[in-house]
Amino acid sequence: MSKFLKKLWTKIRSIGEPIGFFLLILGVVVLITQVYLIVRDSQNASDLTGIWLGLFSVGLGCIAMGLSEKADKKYTEIMNNILTKIVSLLDVFDRGQDMIKQPIGNVIVKPPTATAVVEAVPPEVTVEKKSKAAAQKRLDEDTQRVGYVRGEIYQLEDGGWGIAWGGKYPL
Repeated sequence: MSKFLKKLWTKIRSIGEPIGFFLLILGVVVLITQVYLIVRDSQNASDLTGIWLGLFSVGLGCIAMGLSEKADKKYTEIMNNILTKIVSLLDVFDRGQDMIKQPIGNVIVKPPTATAVVEAVPPEVTVEKKSKAAAQKRLDEDTQRVGYVRGEIYQLEDGGWGIAWGGKYPL
């Protein structure tokens, strides 16, 4: 039963805009009729005030429902498009890299230094190799590639060496 009501409500919202415009135009016609009757000094002119105000209100409400339905459809379309593109990018993304290689060209993933905030996220630890020289070499290569230092080497509990990315350094 709720599926039926949901479909019915969606149908009502989708046809709401044309109905709203019709009621709005009908309200204008009633308003013009009331002004004409006032000019002719008729006693029945005040009876039409409630009618044209009601038509205006219902018409604007129907237009708002129709526009909200259009906005919902567009929002869903945009979000599905973004989700599809992000998932396809993540499929070819190699963790620890700053560039995604694609058939049509490379996409840079590195954020600007000023906008990268790492304090809220704990630093990720990547163990490259067991020697200190290999970890320092990897850190130096990364620094040369991006133009600034993004991590520091440290000794692991098992005696090996790793790189702590982020922390006091921007990613």
